[in-house]
Amino acid sequence: MELIPLKIPAGYAITYNKFYDVEPIRNKDEDDFIENWGYFTEDLLQIVKMKIQKGNWYVPEREDKLLFDLGWYPDSDINGQYVLQLVDENWYEIKSISSRDRLIIKETLEAWMEEHQRL
Repeated sequence: MELIPLKIPAGYAITYNKFYDVEPIRNKDEDDFIENWGYFTEDLLQIVKMKIQKGNWYVPEREDKLLFDLGWYPDSDINGQYVLQLVDENWYEIKSISSRDRLIIKETLEAWMEEHQRL
């Protein structure tokens, strides 16, 4: 399996990535469980917007932190979908999108990063 190729603008750090280019496969023995469940969990991708201080990039500890978070909900469920969220340091949701189509999620993520790069 290959990771989904992402266009990451300058100023972002990938802190976790298990966002693979793969389709869910229904488990033959259990009704709603995904056979390849490891690719469809609540923790698939996290990207943090970095800051510059004195000419050096750093990942903010708390304040002014923006985090892009991607997961599959419900976890390992064939009826689930990707949920992409942009949240702040208090995990307050700024915006979100849900879709079963990983390409829609990819395009949305790239657009959000581009949009917030300028802020």
